[in-house]
Amino acid sequence: MIQHNKNCCHKLSQSQYGAVAIEFAMLFLLFFGLFYALVNYALVMLMQSAFVHAAEEGARAAIAIDRLAYANNQAYLSAGVDPRVRAVVGDSLDWLPAKPKDKVLGAGNSQVQLSMNGNQLTVRVVYPSYASDPLMPMLTLPVIGQIPKVPVDLAGTAVIEL
Repeated sequence: MIQHNKNCCHKLSQSQYGAVAIEFAMLFLLFFGLFYALVNYALVMLMQSAFVHAAEEGARAAIAIDRLAYANNQAYLSAGVDPRVRAVVGDSLDWLPAKPKDKVLGAGNSQVQLSMNGNQLTVRVVYPSYASDPLMPMLTLPVIGQIPKVPVDLAGTAVIEL
């Protein structure tokens, strides 16, 4: 009688192997998708905060430029503030890999956006078209869709009164 129960249980456990494999595959997809999204969102947030930090550092560097050392406001902005801000932003983002660094900063940090409105300087650092050219590839899962959902551009902005 005991022998019969062992065979019965043994046959039942063998028939469950396929179900376990299917359940594992479904759960693996779910947890892999969550992990991938977590890592990708962390990367996006790192980049976003790095751009804000770089813009703030560049704006702070503009304060150190002596306005009285230049003949007029145009010379102050073009020969004093502009190169200093671009250099500081470039130094702040020097850790980026070559491809995104070139896309964000450009040659000679020319992609850093500076604008002056009265005495207010705005520094903007942008990774254009991040959604179409991300650092980590997007993952598309059935039912869930694209992971992660990110903004079109990643940007950091700082405004300072000079």
